[in-house]
Amino acid sequence: FVFLAIEQQGPGYEIILFEDGQQTLLFADELSRERGYLVPIGWSADGELILLERYMLHNLDEAHIWHYQLGASDATLQQSIVVPALRGNAAVLSDEWVFIGFDTLGVVGYLLNVDTNQTFWFQTALALQDPPASVFETYPIEVIGVTDAETVTSWADSDPNQTSVPGLTDSFLYWPLPDHARNITCYPDSEWTNLNYALECPGLAQPRAYEGHEGTDVGGKPAGLSPGTPVYAAAPGLVIKVNSACDSDDTSCGDAYGNYVLLEHARVVDHNVEVWYTGYAHLQTLLVNRYDFVSQLGLPIALSGDTGLGGAHLHFEVRSPSQSIGTDWLDPWDTRLFDLWVGDNLRPISAVEAFPPSTQMVCETREGNNIRSGPGTNYEVVTKSSSDIHYEVFQIQTILAGETPGDWYHIRWSESASTGWIWSDLMTTCTEM
Repeated sequence: FVFLAIEQQGPGYEIILFEDGQQTLLFADELSRERGYLVPIGWSADGELILLERYMLHNLDEAHIWHYQLGASDATLQQSIVVPALRGNAAVLSDEWVFIGFDTLGVVGYLLNVDTNQTFWFQTALALQDPPASVFETYPIEVIGVTDAETVTSWADSDPNQTSVPGLTDSFLYWPLPDHARNITCYPDSEWTNLNYALECPGLAQPRAYEGHEGTDVGGKPAGLSPGTPVYAAAPGLVIKVNSACDSDDTSCGDAYGNYVLLEHARVVDHNVEVWYTGYAHLQTLLVNRYDFVSQLGLPIALSGDTGLGGAHLHFEVRSPSQSIGTDWLDPWDTRLFDLWVGDNLRPISAVEAFPPSTQMVCETREGNNIRSGPGTNYEVVTKSSSDIHYEVFQIQTILAGETPGDWYHIRWSESASTGWIWSDLMTTCTEM
């Protein structure tokens, strides 16, 4: 058989043939915006390996079928098949049939015949709310096979005392804000919160309940999170969903989450792949695009803001379909089931402190140019430049619209912890490092 092996911390993966007790590497690749994972699903009549391209391990937006000839340097695209948005991972059913996902809106399942590249659908009883109640809910259904309802009923009735025990995973989440930004105002509406606090939002100027809250809020009254604060990925992962269309005036925009980013984290634990998600909401500016793979945790993925409902704060959420806890979202502070934070719950290690970004260039500029809080002239001026300072460029963001399109440099200077953004055209000289 052939299987997909994913790297522990990065976008790389390998396609490996296991035969007669021996493993043979067929080819290796990296997840990128241009091409997703190639997941083996069968063999063609002429002996080529058939692969289904997917970015998200439990969701499928498009069905691209690839073939790989043993000994070749890469796979070739054979066919693209139009399908609705499907939930669930692929499951091989026989030599020619593969289950590729559920259409939760149409309440049908989809099968792919690998001999003909045709799809077929069948009616299911899987009725899920569509659209989901939360922008961070992706319905990442874990599929292990497809069978008839009578068999499922018989299996479920065979042991009525079956219980699910949550799996254990090692710590992998870093604090998604600068080290100084730790003013937690609201916790998830969980049993852990109820045991530790009288209300879900103990950090607000007027503490209050927040029933149904699925994340952690940082900022808000009385000490808001300043708009423009860098937001970092809590772990390496793939950007699978973004919204950047909201401004601060429309509190209902983005289903009240405002601008947001959702990451999928495929983690290898004891040779098994665990899928986790982290969500970041109420953002001012996004610095990543869909299907970007975030591997440098010290580079911000967004700037915090006050879009959506709730004022200037960050809403941070953790989800996992791999854990049997009754809901996809979970409370990362509850150490009774997990120990997710790197460091400890009292003070998780900040991503930018653990992985400070490297300097790409050192630049000089003239006296008195504007250094802003974000990439564009719509951001406030935080300070003026000095001709005596060497500015280190550690991130570059390309802006296509506005008064100053082009590259904007994220810079730091001197021994200060301060950072800012400056239009690249204002630099007089730059030396690559």
